[in-house]
Amino acid sequence: MKRWASSIAFGATVVVGVAAGVLAGLTSASASPATTQGSPVAPVVPAGPSPLIYPAETIPIQFDHAVHARLGATCEGCHASAPSSTAAVDNLIPGEAACRGCHQIDRTQPTKVVAKGQAPARCDACHSDGAGNVWMPTAKFSEPPRVVLARPNLKFNHQLHATRGLACALCHTSAAAAGMVTRVDLPMMASCLGCHDGKQATVRCGACHLTEPDGRLKVKLATAATAAAGGSGLLEPSGSLRGLDAHGPTFRRDHAQAGRDESYCLSCHRRNECTDCHGGVVKPPDIHPADYVTLHVADARRNVPDCSSCHRLQTFCVGCHQRTGVSSDPSGGLPGTRAQNPFGTGTQVKQFHPPGWARDTAGAVIATPRPASHAIAAKRNIRTCVSCHREESCLECHSTDPTRGPSFSPHGPNFGATARCRFLAARNRRACLKCHALSATELDCQ
Repeated sequence: MKRWASSIAFGATVVVGVAAGVLAGLTSASASPATTQGSPVAPVVPAGPSPLIYPAETIPIQFDHAVHARLGATCEGCHASAPSSTAAVDNLIPGEAACRGCHQIDRTQPTKVVAKGQAPARCDACHSDGAGNVWMPTAKFSEPPRVVLARPNLKFNHQLHATRGLACALCHTSAAAAGMVTRVDLPMMASCLGCHDGKQATVRCGACHLTEPDGRLKVKLATAATAAAGGSGLLEPSGSLRGLDAHGPTFRRDHAQAGRDESYCLSCHRRNECTDCHGGVVKPPDIHPADYVTLHVADARRNVPDCSSCHRLQTFCVGCHQRTGVSSDPSGGLPGTRAQNPFGTGTQVKQFHPPGWARDTAGAVIATPRPASHAIAAKRNIRTCVSCHREESCLECHSTDPTRGPSFSPHGPNFGATARCRFLAARNRRACLKCHALSATELDCQ
């Protein structure tokens, strides 16, 4: 029976008997009908360690680790092969021979009576039928129901940890005090990270998790139990490693921060999984916020995120700018042609802004604002202006420096005497110096 008990068997501070398979990480005692002497543990998957890592198993055994610990049992006394185990699939459950050191087992006497104070030798002292009843043989030498251990989806080397001086109780902290130790008592990744921090021990995921031939983690770990429960059988980060990698309902939208470490993502994913979504093949509608067309220029100038990861610059970006008139050459940029409409202003060719926005038909700056002038839109929401224009665009007309152009004040009448002037000047005087000279009287808000 080449099965597994390694992830817990080595780590108990107590010794176990025939039922030490409970240490193999099987079923939760709390999930069974009862965990007292005489009651079995049913093959139920409880809360706790992932059933994809530690699949549910059947343990028709009743055993109390705490009692054995109080009687002086030790881990190595029963789990003698644990310190030399190098694979999680090794069967570390003590056999009947290990139990005979204390229990005077005689298969010819299923109901054997022992002297007071000695360990029981009856079959039903340890064995159950897996359905809530104790087990006794119906004929001589009949075999009791056996522990069925599923192969863990994990790698673990007990020998390596033992040679480095790690005590069993460091990982299997609850074994000495627990009665029926089950799969919920198995070490979880949070405890492993206490040592696996990149300094004391490796943080490489593939050091513990199963891997595909190409080195990526094996994430499709569906079992019969998960399929019956309607689970996907897909191993995903829980968030315990980095806090930002939990694959919850909003992760597709909010994964940018976790995705900054590309090598971490590539532990499980192929690169084409990123490019399929970010390369234009799939365009999730919720990647950008609402009205992103009018706000995207700031991101585009910083190139954060990289627009070209999803959009083709020469067709998507340039094409849109030409169609809307926000282009130096909306005619299409044909070879040998001259730009007819620099940025959509000053001519009757396709324009982004309506006529009279800032200049008249002759190209002269309009001094008096009109209902269709840009001043109305700028006061309503200047963020729409900065989607395309830089600060220099405004200073061409609104600076007090006459060498730049006409000095139109963006402020209302008698602005210098208002409380708003004093508030803005006190909050950030540098903003005022964009238009006003350092020695200008307007800076005194009088």
